[in-house]
Amino acid sequence: MLDALKFAFEILVVGVLALPWLAVLNRIFRFEHDSDFPIGLSSVPEGARGAVTVAIVIAFGYLLGSAVSRFSRDFFNDELWKPLPTEDMIRDNVYYDEFCSEHAFVYQYWSQPIHLEPPSDFCPDKKTKEKLLRGKSEELAKFSELDKDQLESFDGKVQEAFMLEESELLLQGLDKVDRLKQYYDQITVLRGAAFNGFILLLLCVFGTCGALRAHWSGHRILRLLTFLPAGSVAVFALYRSWMHLHGAVQHHYSDPPLAELVILLLAGTGLFVTAKAEAGVPYFRFCILAAVLTAISFGGWWWTEVMYDLQVIHSLPELKHPTAPAEIMTPPQAPPTNLPPALKSPTAVTGSMPDSRKTATPQSAR
Repeated sequence: MLDALKFAFEILVVGVLALPWLAVLNRIFRFEHDSDFPIGLSSVPEGARGAVTVAIVIAFGYLLGSAVSRFSRDFFNDELWKPLPTEDMIRDNVYYDEFCSEHAFVYQYWSQPIHLEPPSDFCPDKKTKEKLLRGKSEELAKFSELDKDQLESFDGKVQEAFMLEESELLLQGLDKVDRLKQYYDQITVLRGAAFNGFILLLLCVFGTCGALRAHWSGHRILRLLTFLPAGSVAVFALYRSWMHLHGAVQHHYSDPPLAELVILLLAGTGLFVTAKAEAGVPYFRFCILAAVLTAISFGGWWWTEVMYDLQVIHSLPELKHPTAPAEIMTPPQAPPTNLPPALKSPTAVTGSMPDSRKTATPQSAR
């Protein structure tokens, strides 16, 4: 049991972080005759009920955490959030800074033995390599100055290079990529926390609108305006879903509209909670708390993605070209000082050695 918890610890943490918005949903869809859900442990022996209950909780937590982890990865890597940073956009910027900006000119001199040189056509600007070799780093194009075609071509090269480098590192064994796994686990937890916080934030925003609708019972126009946030999100989700399905005619199964589906479900829930929310629930306070937690988790995920990509870039050359500082930095040893004077001089030592060709006496001379 403990080994299973260690194996899926970050997944279970993500599942536990989903409990706040599940509690809000339970409060929203609570009916008058609410009853507890029967687990059905009556047929289980009394001595084994505790272990079975723990197994059910772990299974449900792993299921929820796995779903949230997969949805969160697609959610924060969808193009509908541009110009906000996505996973691919962060990686493109990191690779551009490492190989195609003025920092690459510094690496050429300081890290030549341990850095792999990128291909000549890797950078979007074809003259970048020539400019770097001439030392004209101030003339390099910035990442924000690249056009759409250059960005798409560069993104494809970066994603392919990253997947190959990451796969080669993972094949080295856990003992060599332990720090890389730590970053990956942190990315899973922080990204899942940001996704859970975003769901909680939207639900609380819709709940606040519902509380305002209940408070403005005598103002018909204001009561109708409270449906505007949920309605706007629903229209946006429908439009993005149509755009996604229209543009993904050839690859429906490889690129599912998970982000659009999440937003559409939240919008439908928002319309319901706006119409049925209670005025006594402090949704606005929950909004502030959810916004702070989401911003902190999103910022932590952003920076951890940068650190993870940098670790992949710098670790692979180290494994391919290990340095030997002992051979480079060790100075030549001086001869011992406690030897006799005759042995300190190389000529003296050579002269003291007998030459067999000079000392040997020919048989004919005898």
